[in-house]
Amino acid sequence: MKLSRISKLLVDAGQATADEAQARREDFAVTLRCGSDVARSRTLQVAVLTAASIAVRCFPGAVTVVLDPSFSNFQIALRPLAGESFTASLADLVGPQCLRFSKNLATAGKVLLFGNVPLLPGALRVTYDGWLAQVGPCVSTPRLAERPFCTLAGVLAGALAVSEIFLSFAELNITATRRAVGLSLWRPELPPNHPDAQGPPVEVLPRELWLLGLGHLGNAYLWCLAALPYLEPETVEFYLNDFDKVESENSETGLLFTPDDEKKFKTRVCSSWLEARGFGTRLIERPFGSDFRCRSDEARLAFCGFDSNPARRLLPGADFARVMESGLGGTRHNFDTICFHSLPNPRLADEIWPDPSPEEQEQQAQELERIARENPAYAELAEDICGRAELAGKSVAVPFVGVTAATLLVAETLRMLHDGPAYSDIKLSLSEPGRVYASRKENYVVQNTVGIPFCDVEK
Repeated sequence: MKLSRISKLLVDAGQATADEAQARREDFAVTLRCGSDVARSRTLQVAVLTAASIAVRCFPGAVTVVLDPSFSNFQIALRPLAGESFTASLADLVGPQCLRFSKNLATAGKVLLFGNVPLLPGALRVTYDGWLAQVGPCVSTPRLAERPFCTLAGVLAGALAVSEIFLSFAELNITATRRAVGLSLWRPELPPNHPDAQGPPVEVLPRELWLLGLGHLGNAYLWCLAALPYLEPETVEFYLNDFDKVESENSETGLLFTPDDEKKFKTRVCSSWLEARGFGTRLIERPFGSDFRCRSDEARLAFCGFDSNPARRLLPGADFARVMESGLGGTRHNFDTICFHSLPNPRLADEIWPDPSPEEQEQQAQELERIARENPAYAELAEDICGRAELAGKSVAVPFVGVTAATLLVAETLRMLHDGPAYSDIKLSLSEPGRVYASRKENYVVQNTVGIPFCDVEK
């Protein structure tokens, strides 16, 4: 009785059975084309790896990467994100048989363009500038200046690119892949063409922090952190807090997990991934409860990836100096909604993360029972109404949403270390990324980083 969290979106929309949804995803071809100048751009390489990692989970077995032939002579290592060469890392993601070297190879399906490749009608240009990421039809979306101020822009560009393709594939937005979408990680509320959206060069990075929860969001946080240009990863330490084991569905939504990790503790899988890239780790394999306290000799910055409000409401009492938290929608109507909060926050925890009222809980239960009873796809997955309702109650989760949320969260930390704009709350939907709610406070000052050590970037 298993149901992919990605396929569930199509099932709940009444578009397909679970098997039909999986087959549709496997038949939907996506091609990433990379120009020769990608070899000289860390941010473009991050964008390509991010897009490839997300795409193979959304469209398993249907992703091809076409590199300029000059790449066959380069052994570029994108450390710390990729310990192997750039090309070897791509081969690991998409499969060696789906990695090609060519200038003129015919491309199939939806095409993403990175770097100096010829324009192709219907293809999407993936580009960035400073802290800004942009994706749109290549015939009307020129390359931006692509100044390498913040590598997170590459992560965001890769996520937005696959988001546009998936929203079109799933028939969720008629304008997806036909429009230009962009988002600034320096000033999320500004339009992409605003001169203040680019931000300054990143000069320092967080040196130690907690990861609370290592599921969909926790994986995305670690991917973003590893994509940053750490000069000496061995000086960095991550405190990994989770008590669950990897389940089969986790390898679809978590960028660090693979099917081989099933039944292993999430902390240990994430630790192995990080230590292979030179980072240090500490493992805390117990639930985050009301008695949890951060000690004065431990990391004081925390990234939270919890999926329940009761656990989130415990964050203010855990004695962290700063907490960055994000949450995602979980239904077919709001799966692409992202909410970000930073602590300290002007609002109380009960106000930020309320529990549904008894009436709302009853309405939710009735809706799940209705879906389980009326959607014939669930009858094929479970014999009784209780089993069907259980499956109907599971969240829709697609990795480009978590990765986008992670860029917003990590960017808040980078802005804090660079006396940049401070936001207490940010909310957006990837169906309409141009409509961003952002509650901005004053700029960060040096006092905000007391107790939060940092380290240098690789120049």
